[in-house]
Amino acid sequence: MRSALLLLLALFPFWVAAQEPSLTPPTRQELWVSIGVGGRAPKFLEKPLGDHYKRIRLSGELGYRSDDRFFAGKQVYTDLAARYKLTKWLSLATEYRYAIRIGSSDRHRIAFQARLDHSFGRFDLEYRGGYQMTFLDSDRQRNLVRNKFSVEYRIPNWKLDPELSVEFFTRTNDPEGWYLTGTRYKLGTSWSPRKGYSIGPAILYSKDGMVSYPENRVIWSVDLGIDLRKT
Repeated sequence: MRSALLLLLALFPFWVAAQEPSLTPPTRQELWVSIGVGGRAPKFLEKPLGDHYKRIRLSGELGYRSDDRFFAGKQVYTDLAARYKLTKWLSLATEYRYAIRIGSSDRHRIAFQARLDHSFGRFDLEYRGGYQMTFLDSDRQRNLVRNKFSVEYRIPNWKLDPELSVEFFTRTNDPEGWYLTGTRYKLGTSWSPRKGYSIGPAILYSKDGMVSYPENRVIWSVDLGIDLRKT
């Protein structure tokens, strides 16, 4: 089982690329690395918030993304997010990101998101839908609707459960109307070396849609996570 999973991770980007037509945009490679910290709201808010306090989660993330040379940086970003668990299966969230882009103008964005999750046997299913506003240079703005579908399978007596997802990016503020601007596939897993800490390696394949200069990207990603509630 372990060998099969490792082989699947290695061959995933090549399988996705094989689904493309013979005439395709250039394919580039990138490296994404991030570290995130999450936990409850500050303790002094527990009394004012009452029963809502346990439903709120705050998180922050610091990340690095390369261009097609892994150590030639494209951007460094920081995220701040808040999530409210409305019901057992529904959460609402908001996120702010500031990105320092190498050789280009800095950007920032605001996103609003709803998340649905449900477990069925050994499968964990999740849907994330949201609206994202990215503020570019020269007072330009790019608005996207993002829809992400994920499934994770819990393998008995095995700590590296595989997770597969697909996400669709739809441009909304173009004079020509709404259109699909990109699709992103992801195959990854997560490993917890100790309680409250996690390491998530993944391979992503990103395909541009109706853009001026489309390109495809194979992305090698590693996420480090710290859950302050469990440490």
